[in-house]
Amino acid sequence: MKYVAALDVGGTSIKAALVSQELEIIETISAPTPKGDTTGVETARALAAIVHDLEKLHEASAIGFAVPGALDEAAGLSRWTGNLGWKNLAIRDLVAAEVRRPVAFGHDVRSGAVAELHSGAASKYQQAIFIPIGTGIAAALVIDGKIRNSDGYAGEIGHMNVGHDVKCVCGMTGCLETISSASAISREYQKRTGIEISAREVLKRSETDDHAYQVWEQAIAYLAVALEDLVTILAPEVIIFGGGLSQAGAALINPLKAVLSDRLTFQRKPKLVVAHYGVNAGTIGCAIMALDLLQIATV
Repeated sequence: MKYVAALDVGGTSIKAALVSQELEIIETISAPTPKGDTTGVETARALAAIVHDLEKLHEASAIGFAVPGALDEAAGLSRWTGNLGWKNLAIRDLVAAEVRRPVAFGHDVRSGAVAELHSGAASKYQQAIFIPIGTGIAAALVIDGKIRNSDGYAGEIGHMNVGHDVKCVCGMTGCLETISSASAISREYQKRTGIEISAREVLKRSETDDHAYQVWEQAIAYLAVALEDLVTILAPEVIIFGGGLSQAGAALINPLKAVLSDRLTFQRKPKLVVAHYGVNAGTIGCAIMALDLLQIATV
């Protein structure tokens, strides 16, 4: 039996797991993503430390890890990752030097789509979009049954201009992720009330708290604007939501479906669903990439 270490590096936290070749999660670890690490050195060391902790049960034959941003996956390069402060950073080489074993490298969102296309919510569709909502927002585009990345540039929907005046880390205003991401929801609620809570807590309070209700409704409305454009251009059969906010389930899907339905006329109306692998989609995708590197067939 072979095992791999799968590490999904987000803007806030690193979700990691030791995974068997049958895609069974043996052990999990979560750790904060190093802050202000523009060189990537501390992040690489953090990943190596996590791998060491995961190997208390079984040795990992390979590592699969994924990061956000605009990547050159073939070269192992982060061209630009706003939430981590990286620019033209050879992050794969840094990690490989620390872990000293085969390393598979990918985009955090596309790695989630790898899992959902392999054996999850996208497995029965030829046209799909996978959208995790967390610290930021991006998308993986499944077109004609394959994940398309256009040299690593495709899918950065978090930087679509949806028409508001909030400034983004990319330097522009109007970006989707500055109004509809989990971090943006939390930030907007704090701006209005002075209270710092998670996006999921904002949702819980929305039934009785007018500020929470308005923040949540605003996030849904702007997300629907972006989805309208995606549906019109790409005509997906299904849109799959992952990331921490997907745990809201029907509270996310139902109002979004209603708003989006009102915005569509002739377009194909896609199914809106939560990821089969939930918040673990990216982790499972990283495991699949590592297993593919070892050329081990997975179930």
